[in-house]
Amino acid sequence: MPNDKDQEAFENIFEPFELEEYSADAGDIEEMQPLAPVHVERETTPAVSCPSCGTANPAHNRHCEECGARLSQSPLPVAPPPMIRSTPGGRALSILVGVVMLVALFALFLNIFRGGDDDLAATETTLDISTTSPALTQTELQPAAVEASSEFPGLEAERLIDGDASTYWNDNSQRGVGATITFTFAQPVAISEMEIQNIAEAVAFRRNYRIKDIQVTVDDLAIELPYTLPDNNEPNRVPLDTLETRRLTITVLDTYLGEPVGDQPSFTELALAEVRFFGSVSR
Repeated sequence: MPNDKDQEAFENIFEPFELEEYSADAGDIEEMQPLAPVHVERETTPAVSCPSCGTANPAHNRHCEECGARLSQSPLPVAPPPMIRSTPGGRALSILVGVVMLVALFALFLNIFRGGDDDLAATETTLDISTTSPALTQTELQPAAVEASSEFPGLEAERLIDGDASTYWNDNSQRGVGATITFTFAQPVAISEMEIQNIAEAVAFRRNYRIKDIQVTVDDLAIELPYTLPDNNEPNRVPLDTLETRRLTITVLDTYLGEPVGDQPSFTELALAEVRFFGSVSR
């Protein structure tokens, strides 16, 4: 515990002080009247009620601060569509389409201005083709002679040019592959078509071997013409285009097999009924 001396020393260091009493007179009291409060008007922001929850929101809000519902009914800004960038292929296609359209328009105008002349030219061309068509001038050409690489006895090659489809030639070799038939004309001819006729009678047609693949050679052309014939007993036309032919050779490359009919066995020989030629005599 501090003694009396210590207490006295402590009080000497810190002097005690007292609040002075202040007496205000009437004049001072009047001067110290409180100021009248100043009324400051605050700018009020118009509010918009939320159509969903009814909460009042500032007018500049687009969505409710309470529930997040949309307040403004005006359309939201829409971003502009992206620019279409043309690729090199697209540009090339556009140029091509433009060129085609220009050509089509040019042809249209040309036809309009020259329509009368074109119609006249078309008429003249049609008349010229019809008067010079080979179909109107071609005739049957009769060979002077025919020879075959082999003949079955009694079924000679002359039967091929006798004009009778009921008679036929039989090759005397096995299955006919490699057989040749040569036709000779008395004067040069321009052959446009050749007609090959198998045996017409159905049973004999099936029992004999028939021509399938042939090779045609003529003395006025340096090329060999290959053909494949259908397996039927109808006349088959083979197109040719010779100018001055005196000799024509048919070489058999392949055949259709003979087949048995009922109890009748098949033959191993090649048979052919008729060969005819159409065209004109060379001049």
